[in-house]
Amino acid sequence: MPEYGLAPVEVNAQIRHVAAGLDGIAHEALASGGAAHLETILEYLRRGFDILYLVCHGAMRRGEPWLWLEAPDGATARVSGKQLAERLGELSILPRLVVLVSCESAGVPAALGPMLAETGVPAVLAMQGKISMETMNRFLPVFFKELNRDGCVDRAVAAARAAVQDRPDWWMPVLFQRLKSGRLWYKPGFSGGSAGMEKWPALIRHIKRGRCTPVLGYGLAEPVFGNRRDLANYWAETYCFPMRPHHRENLPQVAQYLSVNQDAFFPFEEFIDYHEKKLDNNYARVIPDYRGDFSRKLKAVGAYRRGQSGDDPYRVLAEMRVPIYVTADPSALLDHALVAAGSNPKIELCRWSRELEDTRGIFEDDPDFRPSAEEPLIYRLFGSLDHPESLVLTEDNYFDFLIGVTGNNDLIPSPIRRALADSALLFLGFDIDAWDFRVLFRSIMNREGSGRRRRYAHVAVQIDPESSRILSPGRARDYLEEYFGTSDINIYWGSAEDFLSELAGRLRAGGN
Repeated sequence: MPEYGLAPVEVNAQIRHVAAGLDGIAHEALASGGAAHLETILEYLRRGFDILYLVCHGAMRRGEPWLWLEAPDGATARVSGKQLAERLGELSILPRLVVLVSCESAGVPAALGPMLAETGVPAVLAMQGKISMETMNRFLPVFFKELNRDGCVDRAVAAARAAVQDRPDWWMPVLFQRLKSGRLWYKPGFSGGSAGMEKWPALIRHIKRGRCTPVLGYGLAEPVFGNRRDLANYWAETYCFPMRPHHRENLPQVAQYLSVNQDAFFPFEEFIDYHEKKLDNNYARVIPDYRGDFSRKLKAVGAYRRGQSGDDPYRVLAEMRVPIYVTADPSALLDHALVAAGSNPKIELCRWSRELEDTRGIFEDDPDFRPSAEEPLIYRLFGSLDHPESLVLTEDNYFDFLIGVTGNNDLIPSPIRRALADSALLFLGFDIDAWDFRVLFRSIMNREGSGRRRRYAHVAVQIDPESSRILSPGRARDYLEEYFGTSDINIYWGSAEDFLSELAGRLRAGGN
């Protein structure tokens, strides 16, 4: 950057030192020629990278940090710290760790670190002042190697500091984190260790013989649309939600407020508009301009994501080729994946509301229809984005749904009832303390057929309790295991992506 009187960043050396600590972990280097452009960085983060390692020059101007990144043509582009934080905050899934190494720019990383932490980034490693490249070249390989062992970021920082304690600037790296336990990740797997792993063969056999019913939550779509807590907070802030602060993350409560504060239909249209805006914001560079055609946009995004990874969750689900999918995800991402996999899916809405009583379904049009691998049935328990009146969104909606499905046994078609009672259930993409899971889980477990259900190996995939939101992660984990254990359900600790990736590998390997 000669125009600013700054020496070029030693790109190859930085990549080499970081890669040495990653020990084979997949990584991408965006360096030179316009690759280190803000939009390109954001595009890669949307693909699910856990760590953003940013090396650049910067400066403090009127108390605000500025960074020198690249423009698309390779020229220098100045980006404010505020802009970087705001753009990261727009991502559906934030990186778990941001490492800031700002050369010849004392104070910039330390000023930017808290800003990024406030957007929700779990951990930010930054420098308190101008740190020498020699110190960083010794610090970083140790830091990443130790982090790779168990995901404990505070322990990794301590070990790396010990490795440079003879340097005069050893104290420069500082960690900003929102975590209580200091763990960024953990090794996914079944509770019970090796004993839990014994369940894999039974589950794979049930899948291959069509005796598995995936029960899917909204969490599967979070990489595309973001999580429901963020939506609830956005609505609470925009429409001046007046209730207790901890209720601001509860979407049914905030949606209930909007249905009264505005009108009964308002939150449903807002819900759909929010999803379309998320697509436009997050995938504008990869989807054509379909001029407001949400369905075509979503189809293009789904195809793009499946093309990026052979283990895309919806792709793996479609390739399982089971006859029935029960879903609380209102999007059509699964529909598109099934069609792409060569299936001809049929869609059925749960008619939990009186407004849906006159809706004709597949069983009215074809009473002899039986779901199969070739013609699987997608049963939408909580509605569809294509039919706003079908969405289960407010508190009243959840109460009406629960009353309906428990008071009218015929509300759910018999093939669905049979699958929920006489097949292996696979719960994916749910947050156990959210309304959608609690209502759905109790409505399933309280139905007839519990004796037949005990014959199968059921699995619930659950993220390890979030340290930034849970007072006691260890006790929370014990509670979740006991909660599921009473229903003969095995917990797989990890993300839905972790589980489905491992499942896909085992299916391709023959099921062992």
